[in-house]
Amino acid sequence: MKKAIILMGPPGAGKGTQAELIAYKFGLIHFDTGRYIENLFRERKMPPKVREEFEKGDLLNPVWVLEIFKEQIKRVADAGFGIIFSGSPRTVSEAFGDRKNTGVMGSLALAYGRKNIIIFELDIPAQTTMLRNSKRKVCSVCWKPHLLGPSLRNCPFCSGKLIRRVQDRPSIIKNRLKEYEERTKPVLKELRAKGFKIIKIDGRPKATIVFDRINRGLK
Repeated sequence: MKKAIILMGPPGAGKGTQAELIAYKFGLIHFDTGRYIENLFRERKMPPKVREEFEKGDLLNPVWVLEIFKEQIKRVADAGFGIIFSGSPRTVSEAFGDRKNTGVMGSLALAYGRKNIIIFELDIPAQTTMLRNSKRKVCSVCWKPHLLGPSLRNCPFCSGKLIRRVQDRPSIIKNRLKEYEERTKPVLKELRAKGFKIIKIDGRPKATIVFDRINRGLK
């Protein structure tokens, strides 16, 4: 399935979980932007200014993020695989670039063809974001998310240590929601204006139900 799939939605909408399920079923490569950048943060491999933005929950410098995207898109497409993004692009400039730089959408169209780009919007209310993210921990080894009790310290899948993501602190979640409303939602509006079809799905039900609805959208 050599297609480019984009999952968009507010924090806690289940984008990463659904991307993993889709990637497994259709043999796609899932590039998890959040996980990749979180790793760069923990390994201190990001510029000081970008690190400061990350710690506040602000959306990161689009130029810096865009270079990461373009590199990964080319690498995956050249290897003959389809790709799936969870949560990106996050800003209009990141999505469409400028006169000097091609944005994520241009790079995807060049690598896969515009007709092979499929976009889903997973929609949840702010209250659901706060509830899910404030209780979420991720495995430090396999990065699977878990919404389990505070007494659980190790991943049920691989026994890795469970950690709380930097951006899942309550104060940061509020800022991330604000950033989503002000800077990411305009991306969806611009995508529609440019003729891209966006399939909107309620992200509140169980993951299996959401996955079934995404499957129907893909068909």
